[in-house]
Amino acid sequence: MKEKLMNLKITKQGKIVLSVVIAIFMLIFIITILYSNKFYPNTTVGGIDVSGMTLTEAREAVETDLKNHVLVIKGRNNAKYELKGKDIDLSAKYEDQLESCFKKTHGFFSFYKIMTGEDFDVAFDVSYNKDLLVQNLSQSFLVAGGDQYQIEAPRSAYVEYDKKTKSGKIVKENLGNQLDVEKFYTYVEKALSTLSTKINLESGDVYLKPQFYSKDEVIANELKTYNNYLLKWLRFDMGKKHYEIIQPTDIKEWLVIGDDASVSVDKDKMSSWVEDFCLKYKTVGKTRSFKSHTGEILQVSGGDYGWQIDYSQTVDQIYNAITAESKEADVTAYLNKQSKENSKKLITKLEPIYKNKAYKMNYENPEEDYNTQTYSEVDISEQMVYVFQNGQVVYSAKCVTGLPSDATRSTKTGCWYIKDKKLEYTLTGADYKTPTKYWIRITWTGTGYHYMNRSDWDKWTPDLYKTRGSHGCINLQLEDVKNIYNLVSLRDMVFIHD
Repeated sequence: MKEKLMNLKITKQGKIVLSVVIAIFMLIFIITILYSNKFYPNTTVGGIDVSGMTLTEAREAVETDLKNHVLVIKGRNNAKYELKGKDIDLSAKYEDQLESCFKKTHGFFSFYKIMTGEDFDVAFDVSYNKDLLVQNLSQSFLVAGGDQYQIEAPRSAYVEYDKKTKSGKIVKENLGNQLDVEKFYTYVEKALSTLSTKINLESGDVYLKPQFYSKDEVIANELKTYNNYLLKWLRFDMGKKHYEIIQPTDIKEWLVIGDDASVSVDKDKMSSWVEDFCLKYKTVGKTRSFKSHTGEILQVSGGDYGWQIDYSQTVDQIYNAITAESKEADVTAYLNKQSKENSKKLITKLEPIYKNKAYKMNYENPEEDYNTQTYSEVDISEQMVYVFQNGQVVYSAKCVTGLPSDATRSTKTGCWYIKDKKLEYTLTGADYKTPTKYWIRITWTGTGYHYMNRSDWDKWTPDLYKTRGSHGCINLQLEDVKNIYNLVSLRDMVFIHD
Protein backbone atom coordinates (compact mmCIF):
# COMPACT_ATOMS: atom_id res chain seq x y z
CA MET A 1 0.00 0.00 0.00
CA LYS A 2 2.87 2.38 0.89
CA GLU A 3 4.69 1.73 -2.35
CA LYS A 4 1.54 2.47 -4.36
CA LEU A 5 1.11 5.79 -2.59
CA MET A 6 4.76 6.73 -3.27
CA ASN A 7 4.52 5.91 -6.95
CA LEU A 8 1.34 7.90 -7.14
CA LYS A 9 3.00 10.91 -5.54
CA ILE A 10 6.06 10.77 -7.82
CA THR A 11 3.88 10.45 -10.85
CA LYS A 12 1.92 13.51 -9.75
CA GLN A 13 5.09 15.64 -9.21
CA GLY A 14 6.48 14.55 -12.55
CA LYS A 15 3.39 15.70 -14.29
CA ILE A 16 3.67 19.15 -12.67
CA VAL A 17 7.35 19.54 -13.72
CA LEU A 18 6.59 18.38 -17.20
CA SER A 19 3.75 20.84 -17.46
CA VAL A 20 6.04 23.75 -16.42
CA VAL A 21 8.73 22.73 -18.92
CA ILE A 22 6.21 22.49 -21.68
CA ALA A 23 4.81 25.90 -20.75
CA ILE A 24 8.27 27.48 -20.84
CA PHE A 25 9.08 26.01 -24.21
CA MET A 26 5.73 27.12 -25.53
CA LEU A 27 6.41 30.64 -24.28
CA ILE A 28 9.85 30.70 -25.83
CA PHE A 29 8.42 29.34 -29.07
CA ILE A 30 5.73 31.99 -29.17
CA ILE A 31 8.22 34.82 -28.41
CA THR A 32 10.65 33.39 -30.97
CA ILE A 33 7.88 33.45 -33.57
CA LEU A 34 6.95 37.00 -32.54
CA TYR A 35 10.60 38.23 -32.80
CA SER A 36 11.58 36.11 -35.78
CA ASN A 37 12.10 39.25 -37.88
CA LYS A 38 12.95 41.64 -35.05
CA PHE A 39 15.72 42.40 -32.62
CA TYR A 40 15.07 41.07 -29.13
CA PRO A 41 14.17 43.47 -26.29
CA ASN A 42 17.03 45.36 -24.56
CA THR A 43 19.27 45.16 -27.62
CA THR A 44 21.71 47.86 -28.72
CA VAL A 45 24.02 47.99 -31.70
CA GLY A 46 26.95 50.35 -31.41
CA GLY A 47 25.18 52.09 -28.57
CA ILE A 48 21.95 52.60 -30.57
CA ASP A 49 18.79 51.07 -29.12
CA VAL A 50 17.20 48.71 -31.68
CA SER A 51 14.93 46.78 -29.28
CA GLY A 52 11.94 45.19 -31.02
CA MET A 53 12.90 46.68 -34.39
CA THR A 54 12.96 44.97 -37.72
CA LEU A 55 16.18 45.21 -39.69
CA THR A 56 14.67 47.96 -41.80
CA GLU A 57 13.52 49.85 -38.73
CA ALA A 58 16.98 49.41 -37.18
CA ARG A 59 18.58 50.88 -40.31
CA GLU A 60 16.29 53.89 -40.03
CA ALA A 61 17.12 54.22 -36.31
CA VAL A 62 20.86 54.21 -37.04
CA GLU A 63 20.42 56.73 -39.85
CA THR A 64 18.35 58.99 -37.59
CA ASP A 65 20.91 58.71 -34.83
CA LEU A 66 23.71 59.64 -37.21
CA LYS A 67 21.72 62.61 -38.50
CA ASN A 68 20.96 63.86 -34.98
CA HIS A 69 24.16 62.69 -33.34
CA VAL A 70 25.53 65.03 -30.69
CA LEU A 71 28.78 64.55 -28.78
CA VAL A 72 28.57 66.32 -25.43
CA ILE A 73 32.03 67.42 -24.35
CA LYS A 74 32.45 68.24 -20.66
CA GLY A 75 35.46 70.22 -19.49
CA ARG A 76 36.84 72.09 -16.51
CA ASN A 77 34.98 74.91 -14.82
CA ASN A 78 31.63 73.27 -15.65
CA ALA A 79 32.24 73.67 -19.36
CA LYS A 80 29.83 71.87 -21.67
CA TYR A 81 30.11 71.93 -25.44
CA GLU A 82 27.91 70.12 -27.96
CA LEU A 83 29.51 68.91 -31.18
CA LYS A 84 26.76 68.19 -33.69
CA GLY A 85 27.32 65.50 -36.29
CA LYS A 86 25.57 67.48 -39.02
CA ASP A 87 28.11 70.32 -38.57
CA ILE A 88 30.98 68.05 -39.56
CA ASP A 89 29.15 65.92 -42.16
CA LEU A 90 29.14 62.88 -39.89
CA SER A 91 28.22 59.60 -41.60
CA ALA A 92 28.90 55.89 -41.22
CA LYS A 93 28.74 52.59 -43.08
CA TYR A 94 26.70 50.31 -40.88
CA GLU A 95 24.79 47.87 -43.13
CA ASP A 96 27.13 44.91 -42.78
CA GLN A 97 27.53 45.28 -39.01
CA LEU A 98 23.78 45.68 -38.51
CA GLU A 99 22.93 42.59 -40.55
CA SER A 100 25.61 40.58 -38.76
CA CYS A 101 24.16 41.56 -35.38
CA PHE A 102 20.66 40.67 -36.57
CA LYS A 103 21.80 37.17 -37.62
CA LYS A 104 23.53 36.64 -34.29
CA THR A 105 20.33 37.62 -32.54
CA HIS A 106 18.49 34.79 -34.26
CA GLY A 107 21.25 32.26 -34.22
CA PHE A 108 20.95 28.72 -32.87
CA PHE A 109 20.44 28.68 -29.08
CA SER A 110 20.19 32.49 -29.01
CA PHE A 111 16.60 32.39 -27.79
CA TYR A 112 17.74 32.85 -24.18
CA LYS A 113 18.71 36.41 -25.08
CA ILE A 114 15.03 37.19 -25.28
CA MET A 115 15.18 37.53 -21.53
CA THR A 116 18.64 39.13 -21.14
CA GLY A 117 18.98 41.28 -24.21
CA GLU A 118 22.39 42.08 -25.73
CA ASP A 119 24.67 45.01 -26.35
CA PHE A 120 26.54 44.56 -29.61
CA ASP A 121 29.81 46.44 -29.27
CA VAL A 122 30.51 47.16 -32.91
CA ALA A 123 32.45 49.92 -34.57
CA PHE A 124 30.73 51.46 -37.52
CA ASP A 125 32.93 52.75 -40.30
CA VAL A 126 32.51 56.37 -39.24
CA SER A 127 33.58 59.26 -41.47
CA TYR A 128 33.38 63.03 -41.25
CA ASN A 129 34.91 66.15 -42.73
CA LYS A 130 38.12 66.63 -40.77
CA ASP A 131 38.56 70.22 -41.89
CA LEU A 132 35.10 71.07 -40.59
CA LEU A 133 35.88 69.25 -37.34
CA VAL A 134 39.11 71.21 -36.78
CA GLN A 135 37.36 74.46 -37.68
CA ASN A 136 34.49 73.71 -35.31
CA LEU A 137 36.70 72.74 -32.38
CA SER A 138 39.25 75.53 -32.88
CA GLN A 139 36.46 78.13 -32.80
CA SER A 140 34.77 76.57 -29.80
CA PHE A 141 34.97 78.37 -26.45
CA LEU A 142 36.90 75.36 -25.12
CA VAL A 143 39.85 76.38 -27.30
CA ALA A 144 39.27 80.04 -28.16
CA GLY A 145 37.61 81.11 -24.92
CA GLY A 146 34.85 83.66 -24.63
CA ASP A 147 33.18 86.21 -22.38
CA GLN A 148 31.79 83.49 -20.13
CA TYR A 149 34.76 81.16 -20.36
CA GLN A 150 38.21 82.68 -20.07
CA ILE A 151 41.16 80.52 -21.13
CA GLU A 152 43.69 80.29 -18.32
CA ALA A 153 47.12 78.77 -18.87
CA PRO A 154 48.42 76.37 -16.25
CA ARG A 155 50.72 77.91 -13.64
CA SER A 156 53.30 75.98 -11.70
CA ALA A 157 53.55 76.01 -7.94
CA TYR A 158 56.09 78.57 -6.76
CA VAL A 159 57.47 80.28 -3.70
CA GLU A 160 56.71 83.83 -2.61
CA TYR A 161 57.14 86.06 0.44
CA ASP A 162 54.48 85.64 3.11
CA LYS A 163 53.83 88.91 4.93
CA LYS A 164 52.21 87.08 7.81
CA THR A 165 55.06 84.68 8.57
CA LYS A 166 57.76 86.99 7.16
CA SER A 167 59.24 84.03 5.33
CA GLY A 168 58.73 82.09 2.14
CA LYS A 169 55.61 80.07 1.41
CA ILE A 170 54.55 77.71 -1.36
CA VAL A 171 51.75 78.93 -3.62
CA LYS A 172 49.83 75.96 -4.99
CA GLU A 173 49.78 75.32 -8.72
CA ASN A 174 46.83 76.43 -10.85
CA LEU A 175 45.75 73.77 -13.34
CA GLY A 176 44.05 76.29 -15.60
CA ASN A 177 41.86 75.14 -18.49
CA GLN A 178 44.09 75.50 -21.53
CA LEU A 179 43.92 72.49 -23.81
CA ASP A 180 46.71 70.68 -25.57
CA VAL A 181 44.95 71.18 -28.90
CA GLU A 182 46.43 68.19 -30.71
CA LYS A 183 45.57 65.82 -27.86
CA PHE A 184 42.10 67.36 -27.65
CA TYR A 185 41.42 66.79 -31.36
CA THR A 186 42.65 63.20 -31.12
CA TYR A 187 40.47 62.50 -28.09
CA VAL A 188 37.37 63.85 -29.84
CA GLU A 189 38.11 61.87 -32.99
CA LYS A 190 38.38 58.69 -30.92
CA ALA A 191 34.96 59.40 -29.41
CA LEU A 192 33.48 60.05 -32.86
CA SER A 193 34.85 56.77 -34.17
CA THR A 194 32.68 54.90 -31.67
CA LEU A 195 29.77 57.33 -31.95
CA SER A 196 30.06 58.12 -28.25
CA THR A 197 27.52 60.64 -27.01
CA LYS A 198 29.56 62.16 -24.20
CA ILE A 199 33.15 62.50 -23.05
CA ASN A 200 34.85 64.13 -20.07
CA LEU A 201 38.08 65.93 -20.92
CA GLU A 202 39.43 65.33 -17.42
CA SER A 203 39.59 61.64 -18.28
CA GLY A 204 41.30 62.28 -21.58
CA ASP A 205 44.56 63.82 -20.35
CA VAL A 206 44.17 66.65 -22.86
CA TYR A 207 44.91 69.70 -20.69
CA LEU A 208 48.26 71.44 -20.57
CA LYS A 209 49.93 70.75 -17.24
CA PRO A 210 51.94 72.90 -14.84
CA GLN A 211 55.63 72.12 -14.88
CA PHE A 212 55.82 71.90 -11.10
CA TYR A 213 53.34 70.86 -8.41
CA SER A 214 53.36 71.96 -4.78
CA LYS A 215 54.29 68.48 -3.60
CA ASP A 216 57.27 68.18 -5.95
CA GLU A 217 60.70 67.92 -4.37
CA VAL A 218 62.00 70.73 -6.56
CA ILE A 219 59.46 73.13 -5.00
CA ALA A 220 60.43 72.00 -1.50
CA ASN A 221 64.06 72.77 -2.39
CA GLU A 222 63.01 76.13 -3.83
CA LEU A 223 61.39 77.04 -0.50
CA LYS A 224 64.46 75.91 1.40
CA THR A 225 66.77 78.01 -0.78
CA TYR A 226 64.45 81.01 -0.58
CA ASN A 227 64.37 80.99 3.21
CA ASN A 228 68.12 80.38 3.35
CA TYR A 229 68.72 83.52 1.28
CA LEU A 230 65.98 85.59 2.91
CA LEU A 231 66.49 84.94 6.60
CA LYS A 232 69.75 86.79 7.14
CA TRP A 233 70.82 89.94 8.89
CA LEU A 234 73.98 91.31 7.26
CA ARG A 235 75.66 93.72 9.67
CA PHE A 236 78.41 96.07 8.51
CA ASP A 237 80.61 97.28 11.36
CA MET A 238 81.45 100.91 10.53
CA GLY A 239 83.39 101.46 13.75
CA LYS A 240 82.60 103.12 17.06
CA LYS A 241 79.41 101.05 17.42
CA HIS A 242 77.96 102.34 14.17
CA TYR A 243 76.33 99.61 12.07
CA GLU A 244 74.57 99.33 8.76
CA ILE A 245 72.22 96.34 8.65
CA ILE A 246 70.61 94.60 5.69
CA GLN A 247 67.44 92.89 6.88
CA PRO A 248 65.17 90.22 5.36
CA THR A 249 62.74 92.98 4.34
CA ASP A 250 65.54 94.39 2.15
CA ILE A 251 66.65 91.02 0.80
CA LYS A 252 63.14 89.95 -0.24
CA GLU A 253 63.10 92.77 -2.81
CA TRP A 254 66.27 91.38 -4.39
CA LEU A 255 65.21 87.74 -4.69
CA VAL A 256 64.03 86.46 -8.06
CA ILE A 257 62.01 83.28 -8.54
CA GLY A 258 62.72 81.67 -11.91
CA ASP A 259 60.29 79.70 -14.05
CA ASP A 260 62.59 76.73 -13.48
CA ALA A 261 61.97 76.89 -9.70
CA SER A 262 65.32 78.55 -9.14
CA VAL A 263 66.01 81.29 -6.62
CA SER A 264 68.56 83.96 -7.45
CA VAL A 265 69.74 87.31 -6.15
CA ASP A 266 69.42 90.20 -8.59
CA LYS A 267 72.51 92.38 -8.19
CA ASP A 268 70.85 95.19 -10.12
CA LYS A 269 67.98 95.27 -7.63
CA MET A 270 70.34 95.55 -4.69
CA SER A 271 72.21 98.41 -6.39
CA SER A 272 70.00 101.11 -4.84
CA TRP A 273 70.83 99.97 -1.30
CA VAL A 274 74.54 99.65 -2.09
CA GLU A 275 74.65 103.07 -3.75
CA ASP A 276 73.00 104.72 -0.74
CA PHE A 277 75.39 102.85 1.55
CA CYS A 278 78.45 103.97 -0.43
CA LEU A 279 77.29 107.56 -0.73
CA LYS A 280 76.45 107.79 2.96
CA TYR A 281 80.06 107.17 3.92
CA LYS A 282 81.76 108.74 0.91
CA THR A 283 83.80 111.85 1.71
CA VAL A 284 86.00 111.88 -1.41
CA GLY A 285 85.44 115.12 -3.30
CA LYS A 286 83.62 116.88 -0.48
CA THR A 287 84.37 120.48 0.46
CA ARG A 288 86.69 120.70 3.46
CA SER A 289 87.67 123.54 5.73
CA PHE A 290 91.26 123.92 6.95
CA LYS A 291 93.44 126.49 8.63
CA SER A 292 95.79 128.05 6.08
CA HIS A 293 99.28 129.45 6.74
CA THR A 294 97.69 132.86 7.36
CA GLY A 295 95.44 131.42 10.08
CA GLU A 296 92.42 132.02 7.89
CA ILE A 297 89.92 129.15 7.49
CA LEU A 298 89.75 128.26 3.79
CA GLN A 299 87.51 125.82 1.94
CA VAL A 300 88.76 123.48 -0.77
CA SER A 301 86.67 121.12 -2.90
CA GLY A 302 87.48 118.15 -5.07
CA GLY A 303 90.47 115.87 -5.00
CA ASP A 304 90.65 112.20 -4.08
CA TYR A 305 91.19 112.32 -0.33
CA GLY A 306 88.56 110.71 1.89
CA TRP A 307 86.53 107.61 2.55
CA GLN A 308 85.13 105.69 -0.37
CA ILE A 309 83.53 102.26 -0.20
CA ASP A 310 84.24 100.01 -3.19
CA TYR A 311 80.87 99.61 -4.90
CA SER A 312 81.63 96.57 -7.06
CA GLN A 313 83.32 94.61 -4.31
CA THR A 314 80.52 95.47 -1.90
CA VAL A 315 77.90 94.14 -4.33
CA ASP A 316 79.83 90.87 -4.56
CA GLN A 317 80.35 90.81 -0.80
CA ILE A 318 76.62 91.15 -0.11
CA TYR A 319 75.73 88.65 -2.84
CA ASN A 320 78.12 86.06 -1.40
CA ALA A 321 76.79 86.63 2.11
CA ILE A 322 73.17 86.19 1.02
CA THR A 323 73.82 83.04 -1.00
CA ALA A 324 76.06 81.45 1.65
CA GLU A 325 74.58 78.33 3.25
CA SER A 326 73.12 78.98 6.69
CA LYS A 327 72.84 76.25 9.28
CA GLU A 328 69.57 74.49 8.56
CA ALA A 329 68.89 74.09 12.27
CA ASP A 330 69.19 77.87 12.77
CA VAL A 331 66.79 78.64 9.91
CA THR A 332 64.31 76.05 11.18
CA ALA A 333 64.52 77.40 14.72
CA TYR A 334 63.74 80.92 13.50
CA LEU A 335 60.83 79.70 11.36
CA ASN A 336 59.37 77.94 14.38
CA LYS A 337 59.90 80.89 16.69
CA GLN A 338 60.85 84.32 15.39
CA SER A 339 62.58 85.50 18.53
CA LYS A 340 65.48 87.90 18.96
CA GLU A 341 67.58 85.05 20.26
CA ASN A 342 66.96 82.96 17.14
CA SER A 343 67.54 85.89 14.79
CA LYS A 344 70.95 86.52 16.36
CA LYS A 345 72.09 83.15 15.05
CA LEU A 346 71.36 84.36 11.53
CA ILE A 347 73.52 87.50 11.74
CA THR A 348 76.45 87.70 9.32
CA LYS A 349 79.13 90.17 10.37
CA LEU A 350 80.77 92.12 7.55
CA GLU A 351 83.55 94.64 7.31
CA PRO A 352 83.21 97.43 4.72
CA ILE A 353 85.57 97.17 1.76
CA TYR A 354 87.10 100.56 1.08
CA LYS A 355 88.45 101.82 -2.21
CA ASN A 356 90.00 104.70 -0.34
CA LYS A 357 90.48 105.50 3.35
CA ALA A 358 90.93 108.69 5.33
CA TYR A 359 92.63 109.45 8.64
CA LYS A 360 89.48 108.97 10.70
CA MET A 361 85.72 108.47 10.43
CA ASN A 362 83.84 111.49 11.73
CA TYR A 363 80.14 110.69 12.05
CA GLU A 364 79.09 114.16 13.19
CA ASN A 365 81.18 116.10 10.66
CA PRO A 366 82.08 113.68 7.83
CA GLU A 367 84.25 116.23 5.98
CA GLU A 368 86.59 116.51 8.95
CA ASP A 369 88.10 113.11 8.29
CA TYR A 370 91.73 114.23 7.99
CA ASN A 371 94.42 114.91 10.57
CA THR A 372 93.75 118.55 11.29
CA GLN A 373 97.20 118.88 12.88
CA THR A 374 99.35 117.41 10.12
CA TYR A 375 99.02 118.32 6.44
CA SER A 376 100.60 120.44 3.73
CA GLU A 377 99.25 123.39 1.79
CA VAL A 378 100.06 124.50 -1.75
CA ASP A 379 99.05 128.09 -2.39
CA ILE A 380 99.13 128.49 -6.18
CA SER A 381 98.56 132.24 -6.10
CA GLU A 382 101.55 132.72 -3.76
CA GLN A 383 103.56 129.83 -5.30
CA MET A 384 104.38 128.54 -1.83
CA VAL A 385 104.31 125.20 -0.02
CA TYR A 386 103.59 125.04 3.72
CA VAL A 387 104.00 121.98 5.91
CA PHE A 388 101.92 121.78 9.10
CA GLN A 389 102.64 119.70 12.17
CA ASN A 390 100.79 119.99 15.46
CA GLY A 391 98.57 122.54 13.76
CA GLN A 392 101.48 124.94 13.04
CA VAL A 393 103.58 125.72 9.98
CA VAL A 394 106.93 123.99 10.48
CA TYR A 395 108.33 124.53 7.01
CA SER A 396 107.65 126.70 3.96
CA ALA A 397 109.23 126.88 0.52
CA LYS A 398 108.73 128.63 -2.76
CA CYS A 399 107.66 126.49 -5.69
CA VAL A 400 106.65 126.51 -9.33
CA THR A 401 103.33 124.83 -10.19
CA GLY A 402 101.77 123.89 -13.54
CA LEU A 403 101.27 126.20 -16.50
CA PRO A 404 97.73 127.62 -15.99
CA SER A 405 97.19 128.49 -19.65
CA ASP A 406 97.40 124.80 -20.65
CA ALA A 407 94.70 122.59 -19.17
CA THR A 408 96.90 119.52 -19.61
CA ARG A 409 99.69 121.12 -17.56
CA SER A 410 97.87 123.13 -14.90
CA THR A 411 98.07 121.95 -11.28
CA LYS A 412 94.65 120.73 -10.18
CA THR A 413 93.22 122.14 -6.98
CA GLY A 414 91.56 119.90 -4.40
CA CYS A 415 92.04 117.80 -1.30
CA TRP A 416 94.67 115.19 -2.13
CA TYR A 417 96.94 112.90 -0.15
CA ILE A 418 100.50 111.65 -0.37
CA LYS A 419 100.48 108.31 -2.17
CA ASP A 420 104.11 107.45 -2.68
CA LYS A 421 107.64 108.60 -1.80
CA LYS A 422 110.80 107.74 -3.72
CA LEU A 423 114.30 109.15 -3.28
CA GLU A 424 114.84 108.87 -7.02
CA TYR A 425 112.31 108.87 -9.79
CA THR A 426 112.06 109.51 -13.52
CA LEU A 427 109.37 111.91 -14.68
CA THR A 428 107.91 110.74 -18.00
CA GLY A 429 105.69 112.61 -20.39
CA ALA A 430 104.77 112.67 -24.07
CA ASP A 431 107.86 114.66 -24.99
CA TYR A 432 110.16 114.37 -22.00
CA LYS A 433 111.86 111.96 -19.64
CA THR A 434 113.50 113.67 -16.66
CA PRO A 435 115.28 112.00 -13.71
CA THR A 436 114.61 113.68 -10.36
CA LYS A 437 115.09 113.28 -6.62
CA TYR A 438 112.78 113.22 -3.62
CA TRP A 439 109.61 112.30 -5.49
CA ILE A 440 106.41 112.68 -3.42
CA ARG A 441 103.33 111.61 -5.39
CA ILE A 442 100.13 113.62 -4.75
CA THR A 443 97.84 112.49 -7.58
CA TRP A 444 97.65 109.30 -9.62
CA THR A 445 97.78 111.38 -12.80
CA GLY A 446 101.34 112.48 -12.06
CA THR A 447 101.27 115.54 -9.83
CA GLY A 448 103.75 115.54 -6.96
CA TYR A 449 106.43 117.40 -5.04
CA HIS A 450 109.88 116.90 -6.53
CA TYR A 451 113.23 118.52 -7.10
CA MET A 452 113.68 120.42 -10.36
CA ASN A 453 117.04 121.87 -11.39
CA ARG A 454 115.62 124.96 -13.00
CA SER A 455 117.87 127.61 -14.44
CA ASP A 456 115.47 130.33 -13.41
CA TRP A 457 115.28 129.82 -9.66
CA ASP A 458 117.18 133.06 -9.24
CA LYS A 459 114.47 134.83 -11.24
CA TRP A 460 111.62 133.28 -9.26
CA THR A 461 108.54 135.40 -8.57
CA PRO A 462 104.97 134.36 -7.68
CA ASP A 463 104.11 134.98 -11.34
CA LEU A 464 106.83 132.82 -12.90
CA TYR A 465 104.54 129.80 -13.22
CA LYS A 466 102.17 131.76 -15.49
CA THR A 467 104.74 131.71 -18.31
CA ARG A 468 107.18 128.98 -17.27
CA GLY A 469 104.98 126.64 -15.30
CA SER A 470 105.65 122.93 -14.87
CA HIS A 471 103.75 120.02 -16.46
CA GLY A 472 101.51 119.96 -13.39
CA CYS A 473 103.93 119.04 -10.61
CA ILE A 474 105.12 121.24 -7.77
CA ASN A 475 108.75 122.03 -8.58
CA LEU A 476 111.00 122.62 -5.56
CA GLN A 477 114.62 123.38 -4.96
CA LEU A 478 116.79 120.53 -3.70
CA GLU A 479 117.13 121.57 -0.08
CA ASP A 480 113.46 122.42 0.20
CA VAL A 481 112.18 119.18 -1.29
CA LYS A 482 114.59 117.18 0.84
CA ASN A 483 113.23 118.77 4.02
CA ILE A 484 109.61 118.34 2.90
CA TYR A 485 110.34 114.71 1.98
CA ASN A 486 111.50 114.08 5.55
CA LEU A 487 108.59 115.96 7.13
CA VAL A 488 105.61 114.44 5.32
CA SER A 489 104.27 110.90 5.54
CA LEU A 490 102.18 108.64 3.34
CA ARG A 491 98.46 109.50 3.34
CA ASP A 492 99.04 113.01 4.78
CA MET A 493 96.49 115.48 3.44
CA VAL A 494 97.62 117.99 0.79
CA PHE A 495 95.42 121.06 0.21
CA ILE A 496 96.02 122.70 -3.17
CA HIS A 497 94.18 125.97 -3.76
CA ASP A 498 94.37 129.15 -5.81
